[in-house]
Amino acid sequence: MKRKLVLATATAVALVTGGTAVALAAGGTGAAPVQQARAALDRGDERDAEAAREARITAVQAIDAAVKARPGTVVSAELDDDKNDDKDAKDDTDDDGWEVVVLGARGSTTHTVHIDPVSGRVLGTDTDDDSGSDDDSDDVAAVRSAKVSARQAAQTAAAKGIVTSVELTDEDDAPAGSWDVSVLPAGGTHDDDWNVDVKTGALAPDKDDHDDRNGDDD
Repeated sequence: MKRKLVLATATAVALVTGGTAVALAAGGTGAAPVQQARAALDRGDERDAEAAREARITAVQAIDAAVKARPGTVVSAELDDDKNDDKDAKDDTDDDGWEVVVLGARGSTTHTVHIDPVSGRVLGTDTDDDSGSDDDSDDVAAVRSAKVSARQAAQTAAAKGIVTSVELTDEDDAPAGSWDVSVLPAGGTHDDDWNVDVKTGALAPDKDDHDDRNGDDD
């Protein structure tokens, strides 16, 4: 959910060049198209929030179902709602609901397990064999060495609301290592980001998310 909002924002809001705002919305320039784009993003936030509240399966339950179907170590879990992104796209059940990425026992195979957000039923599995690639070796090592699992991180962050995604943060953003967990708070229309330390399990607000919401610049 969070990635979709970032991409949508990048393509919808104004591009500021030389002090002049140029709207990227088709069919016009100036303040009106920008306001329309922001309104569209707000509506997208509201639809995502509604989808999260309609889900009966929590992140922890989705992770449990995925590991039961494909034993291994969970790399990430995300509540996906593609049908809200493209109303004209063909409805694909496997693209709606929980997507849980599980690293196989050998460490070279990953399984993306699709879980129905209401029933908890496994809708399908996509398997990727990267046995000949070392591109993800650092990520694999980080997941393997984490003392706090994705499931534990989701369970910890659930105290703040509805968990909509959990994944390891980029090492450049969190050198100490942490799980990045998106949470929809009670009554909220957008996710808040929280960090769960991979060693201690300590929960803290995501600094970058906090700075963005308060308009802080480096």
